[in-house]
Amino acid sequence: NPDTKEWVREVEPPQQPEPSSWEYVKVFRDQVLEVSKDDTTGLVTVAVNHQSPEIAEQWVVWLIEEINNHMRERDIQEAQRSLEYLDKELQNTSLSDMQQVFYQLIEKQTQTIMLANVRPEYIFQTLDPAVVPEQKAKPSRALICIIGTFLGGFLSVGFVLVRNIFRKEDEK
Repeated sequence: NPDTKEWVREVEPPQQPEPSSWEYVKVFRDQVLEVSKDDTTGLVTVAVNHQSPEIAEQWVVWLIEEINNHMRERDIQEAQRSLEYLDKELQNTSLSDMQQVFYQLIEKQTQTIMLANVRPEYIFQTLDPAVVPEQKAKPSRALICIIGTFLGGFLSVGFVLVRNIFRKEDEK
């Protein structure tokens, strides 16, 4: 209710009138977000269905940015923890062969941090950017009209037949 700012939907007992974040995620996954992967090429397609094409386009852009940022931060933190561990082990090692191995591992972790900071598209590279569609995707008004016409005609014929049957029985 917009006046009282209260949820007024009727739900079964474990659920509350106000939707939980789990319900938001379920609706978002089932009705809004479409993610598909082509097994032969490895391309991942992300699409968002929304009434507003501008909102759908913006959400796709935000999703890709957030995934890239989250994975970048995770890899940087992991590489920094690895560097700290390798530095400690390097200080405790006096063998030159082991020191050389540690230096190579430190070089790899430093390279990971550098690449994560340099590339804006860290995990997902955008091949075809999100665009606002020029034409409506759904609902198909022509299909709705055709189905409505057939359904209306079918119900009308059924009604007339049933009415005729009852009228004939009344005359007898």
